[in-house]
Amino acid sequence: MKLTSYARREIGSSSLPSVVLTEKGFIGFNSPNEELDKAQDALQGKEAKNDLANNPKVLAGTVLEPAIFQLFQDQIRSIAGELPLEFGIPNEAYFHDVDGGKIGSSLDGIINIKGLLNLTDYLGTSHSLSGLGVVEIKNYSGAATDPVSEIYKMQVEAQMLTTKYQYAILVRLCRGWELQWFVFKPNKEMQTKLIDAATEFFYRLDGVMEGKNLWYKMGSSKEASKFIKGNGSKEVVDLSTNNELPQLIDDYQAAKKTISAGKKIEDEVSIRIKEILGANELAVCNGYEIKHTTTKRVKTKTIQLKDEPPTVSRRLTLKEING
Repeated sequence: MKLTSYARREIGSSSLPSVVLTEKGFIGFNSPNEELDKAQDALQGKEAKNDLANNPKVLAGTVLEPAIFQLFQDQIRSIAGELPLEFGIPNEAYFHDVDGGKIGSSLDGIINIKGLLNLTDYLGTSHSLSGLGVVEIKNYSGAATDPVSEIYKMQVEAQMLTTKYQYAILVRLCRGWELQWFVFKPNKEMQTKLIDAATEFFYRLDGVMEGKNLWYKMGSSKEASKFIKGNGSKEVVDLSTNNELPQLIDDYQAAKKTISAGKKIEDEVSIRIKEILGANELAVCNGYEIKHTTTKRVKTKTIQLKDEPPTVSRRLTLKEING
């Protein structure tokens, strides 16, 4: 259950990774500008858009979460023996204040180890655990050998930051039956990075709310059109004095011509390759595998016409043999 809200200037631990700049760029499930847009809508009282509400994977995870948590409890109790353990599901969020807002966490579960438990995780690393800890549950559809994603590492780091707990256990169910767990301890460097990212997020949010262009760097032209809002005015604005725009116009026009010319060359070359292959569907040349394969597709109609012939087409592909 999500207990944090942008309407209260709170960025949740599952949203926070989307606004953290990593060595690979922004790697969250949403772009940072999508998170800014959702926060702006929330502060303006607009109804939140939940694009994942009907996602089959999300729905399955919600239904299976209690069962995965129970399976984890059973296995940990078996390992702990007589050592007292308590498990629970918090009905309140946890927060860490930053400039302009808060980092918040809604936990899937908590564990309280009343004593010292030596627990070996899926990676074969032994951990000595005691006291309260975070439990984060994932119904995982990837391979059992996959490492924990950086997104999930940041999520549990934010949960340890907000709760002040000294460990977190990420539990994931792979392939519907294999239960794995991974233990994390607080990483001060990562927590500082999360705090800085949240602080920057709320700074940008305030600027965007004031009509300033404080969006994150746009990831695509499509994203720029989505988030840089128009004012609806038909008034023509003279930007002749802008020093940067003339060169950008030239670059844009040149790029369009290059794309158009490249497409024309691609068409001409592919025609000639097909002519050389003729009826042959597979060939090799100069380290490349060349395919011009034939496919047949039967048309799908509400009323199928008797003896209707399939659609026949050919597709050209080139693949470097040792690439």
